[in-house]
Amino acid sequence: MRWLALATAAFALSSSLAAQATAPKQSRADTLRGSFTTPGRRWWDVTFYDLHVAVQPNDSSIAGYNGITYRVLEPASEMQIDLMEPLVVDSMTQDGQKVRYRREGAAWFDRPARTSDRSARRR
Repeated sequence: MRWLALATAAFALSSSLAAQATAPKQSRADTLRGSFTTPGRRWWDVTFYDLHVAVQPNDSSIAGYNGITYRVLEPASEMQIDLMEPLVVDSMTQDGQKVRYRREGAAWFDRPARTSDRSARRR
């Protein structure tokens, strides 16, 4: 009985070491996805999503926009918003002004007009 327990423990340990040795390295996309500690996410906190969606059954598409009201937690220079494919961003605005943005995988980054106010609204 003791031998079985030790053999099982030794097998579990060797399996764990083998899995670590062959585990794939974490990519930049992995780092961006799901982490609230990335620079583009940690400085702001959503207080309200104003989601507007139009479903088009004839061509199986959807369209819409999302107004995001958020609280600024600390000054920053870039905001990260995640949007999985096949959804895309065609524009970003803040207070009626267009905001420049770029895409990196499923993460969209923009340069907000201000990041030191207590709250702001995006669309």
